[in-house]
Amino acid sequence: MIKAKRSFHFLWSGQALGNLGDILYIICLITLVYKETGSVLHMALIPFAKTMSLLVSGFIAPLFIEKYRRSALLIVTLAAKTILLLLLCFLASYGIDTPFTYSLLYILIIIISVLEGIGSPARRSMIPDLVKEEELVKANSFISITNQTSMLLSWPLGSILLVVWGEQNMLWLTFGLFFISSVLTAQIQIKEKEVNKEQNSNSKWNTIREGWHLIFRSKKLRTLTLMDVLENFGHGVWIAAILYVYVDTAIGKGEEWWGYINAAFFAGMMVAGIVVYRFSKRMEPHLGAVIMISTLCLLGLNVWFGLTSSAWAALLVSFIFGFPQMARDVSQNTLIQQTYRDKQLAKVYASHGTLVYGTFGIATLVLGWFAEEYGIRPTYMLVSAMFLLSFFIAFTNRKVLHANRHSDVLYEAN
Repeated sequence: MIKAKRSFHFLWSGQALGNLGDILYIICLITLVYKETGSVLHMALIPFAKTMSLLVSGFIAPLFIEKYRRSALLIVTLAAKTILLLLLCFLASYGIDTPFTYSLLYILIIIISVLEGIGSPARRSMIPDLVKEEELVKANSFISITNQTSMLLSWPLGSILLVVWGEQNMLWLTFGLFFISSVLTAQIQIKEKEVNKEQNSNSKWNTIREGWHLIFRSKKLRTLTLMDVLENFGHGVWIAAILYVYVDTAIGKGEEWWGYINAAFFAGMMVAGIVVYRFSKRMEPHLGAVIMISTLCLLGLNVWFGLTSSAWAALLVSFIFGFPQMARDVSQNTLIQQTYRDKQLAKVYASHGTLVYGTFGIATLVLGWFAEEYGIRPTYMLVSAMFLLSFFIAFTNRKVLHANRHSDVLYEAN
């Protein structure tokens, strides 16, 4: 087990319940809106509003990170989300069958998502303060396990609860999850530097761009960020719409295989998290090498997945995909956490999140168009080229990725 402060356990358990609540409430609202309106457009607007709100919140999050303590910011955003979800429960009970109630529903979704985008960088930046540096890999893999478990359980659990309890009762359950998550998060105790009034006098624009400046000041983070942009673009082929077409045209199976492949992917990520957790001590000195090897494996798996006509091979690849992906994500997270600390780390995560959401949003549109124009198999080959370019960047900058925290600082100084 991780020899961490009790606060770390409050952090991951509160996050696990919050993640479960986030997915369940979106499932519930999508179902509720579709039943009320019968409109696919209205239904699709919910995840779209959530994604765009998370994108925007990445720009404004540094303003709040600069002004408030991270622990206070996390608690307040969670508590506010809980109160807004309570309002959603009352709104669902009242009914959303008028233009006013529809508008109010989307406004609440947008505000909840913005609060999530502001609180998330603060939460992620607190991990290095709650565990020893030599246990960062283990801590990050443990949190990844809880995240993937939440995602794996939430969709089938949400489907069952919708049938058994209905949308309104399920919304009350998610309110309960958010409430417990807020209570657990409030127990976190962390030492933070006092807010510097001189720093607060900086212009808002300087505060917003500080995260970007910190990323581009470190060659290690520049390399990791560029790789992340390319690979997140590639992850666009794993969205539901493209996978649906892949199942139909590439492997010639029915809708049930769409569900099998999705389940295999999340199951693989969960099992991979356990493996990474188990071997975290061996990984810790070789994080740069782990990232390079993982990227090369992801390249090969995308080629295999795109070219195979066997449904069982596709299912196997989907499961295996989680292993290099989890190893890469945990290694990258640890390298970022070793480069900066405190508010600087939170601002880096905010800027990084903006890039991730923005890139993924663009990728879903571009890859969707490309798949329609040129076919599903060429789309996977295009994505494989992205991973090849990412590996080339990692190989070219391998000395930077292998450098320790102090070496990177010395590099910046020069």
